[in-house]
Amino acid sequence: MQIKLDNVGIVKNSSIDIDGLTVITGANNSGKSTVGKAAYALVRSVENYEFKAMIDRFDYAVTHLKEIPNFFPLMVKSALKSFASTADMTLRAVFVDSKLFNDVEVSEIDNFLSSFKKALVQVDFNNVKEKETFFWGFMDDPTYSSEKFEMDKGKSIAYVDEIIQKINDDPELENYIKEAVRSQLDVEFSGQVAPVKEPSSKVSIEITSGGQRCMYVVLQDGGYPEGFRKVLDRKPYSNVFYIDDPFVVEDDYQFSKFALSAQHKESFINSNIILRHRDDLRFRLKNMQELNVWEKVQAMAKFKQISNRMNAVLPGTFVSENKTKFYKGTDGAKLDISNLATGAKMFSILKMLIMSGDLSERSLLILDEPECHLHPDWQNKFAEMVVLLVKEIGCHVLLTTHSQNFLLALDAMTRQYDIKNRTNFYQAIKSDNSFVNYVDVSQDLKPIYADFVKGFSEMKNLYDNIVGM
Repeated sequence: MQIKLDNVGIVKNSSIDIDGLTVITGANNSGKSTVGKAAYALVRSVENYEFKAMIDRFDYAVTHLKEIPNFFPLMVKSALKSFASTADMTLRAVFVDSKLFNDVEVSEIDNFLSSFKKALVQVDFNNVKEKETFFWGFMDDPTYSSEKFEMDKGKSIAYVDEIIQKINDDPELENYIKEAVRSQLDVEFSGQVAPVKEPSSKVSIEITSGGQRCMYVVLQDGGYPEGFRKVLDRKPYSNVFYIDDPFVVEDDYQFSKFALSAQHKESFINSNIILRHRDDLRFRLKNMQELNVWEKVQAMAKFKQISNRMNAVLPGTFVSENKTKFYKGTDGAKLDISNLATGAKMFSILKMLIMSGDLSERSLLILDEPECHLHPDWQNKFAEMVVLLVKEIGCHVLLTTHSQNFLLALDAMTRQYDIKNRTNFYQAIKSDNSFVNYVDVSQDLKPIYADFVKGFSEMKNLYDNIVGM
C-alpha cells in the first residue's frame, strides 16, 4: 500500500510505502506521526462501515420514534399508553416501554417501522376511548374528537414515513462514508488537518494498493471530502490499531461519556461517536475476547516463534474480574494491570491483540515511538516482536522512532528474519518553508544514524571538555 499526503499538517506532497514494516525517523516536531494519524483515520472510518451504518440507522429510527407519543395531547397520550400495553409489540415499544427496542435486531428496523405504521393506522379513537374512559375525565380540551385524533394520528404516520425516507436516502452509503472520513480526520487532528499557517489550503490524502486507487480524499476549509470515490472493494486493510500510550491498558474506561446504541449494549457503541485512536483502543482492549481453545491451538502452531518470544518477556495471561483486568503470572498470582511496569504494558497490549486474533495479514498496526518506555534490552526484544508480527502473522506495521538503539535493533531483526525486502525506512526532513517531506533511505541508513549521533556527540564533547578542565 502507498499513502500520499499533501498539505496534511506540516507534510507537503510526500508519500510512503507500507508493505510489511515501514519505519519513519526524524527529530521531534518533524511530522513523523502525521502519516500514522492520516492512515488511521482513513482506514478506521471505513472499517465495518456497513455494520456501523446499520446501527446508526437503527439508532436514528428509535430516537425519532420516541417522539411519536408527543403528537397527541397529554391525556390522549396516557390513554394510548394504557391501550398499547396489551396491544401490538411495536405499539408497546413506542408508547409504553422503550426497552423493548433491545429485543429488535438492528437489521430488522425497516420491518419494525412497517409493522408499527400498520398498527398505528389501525388504532381506532372509539376503541381507545371506550377502553380507557378514565383518562377522558382529565382532558384539557373536552371537544377533542375522533376527527382531531385522526389528524394527530395522520401527522404521526407522516412522521413515520419521514423516518423511513431518511434512513433509506443514502443506499450506497456514499454520504455516510464522506461524513465518517471527515469526522475521523477532524478528531485525529483536533480540527487542524490543513497546515496551521494555511488553514484554507486544499488537503489531499490518497491510498493506493497494487497500482489501484483505494481511497482519495480532498478537503478544503474543513468541508466534506471532494472528489471522493467509493472504491472500498479494494481497501487494503480490514482493521487498524494505533498505539502511542501504554497506559491505555490500565484505564477504567467510562462509557457514560459516550452514547451507546439504542440497544444499550457496549458491543454496539454508537458509531456516530467518532473516537480518537486512544479511546478506541481502550474500548477494544476492554471488550476483547480471547480465542477459544481450538483457535488458540491453531494460533500457537502458526505463531510459534512470536509466542515463545512474547512468553519469555511476559509469560502470564490476562483475566478480568469485576470489571478489573489482572495479569496472572505462571505462579498463579494476580497483579492489577495498573501495577505492571510501564514497559510491560507495551508488551501487554501486543499480547492481547495477538491472543484475541485481531491481528492478521489484513491488519495495519501503527506504533508511535513505542521504545519510549523501554530499557535498551527490552527495545531489542520489542523490535523482534514487531518483525515477527510481519514475518509470522503478515501484519503491516507503520512505526516511528527517534532511538538509535531501537532503529539498529529493527534493522538487525529484519535481516535475521529475512524480511528486508518488505521493510522501508524513511527520514522526515524539514524544508526551508517549515514543511516536511518523507525521504526514502531504505538503501542507506547512514543519514539517519548521522542525525542520531549529533545529540550524543554534542554532549560527549561537552563532557570531555568539562572533565579535561
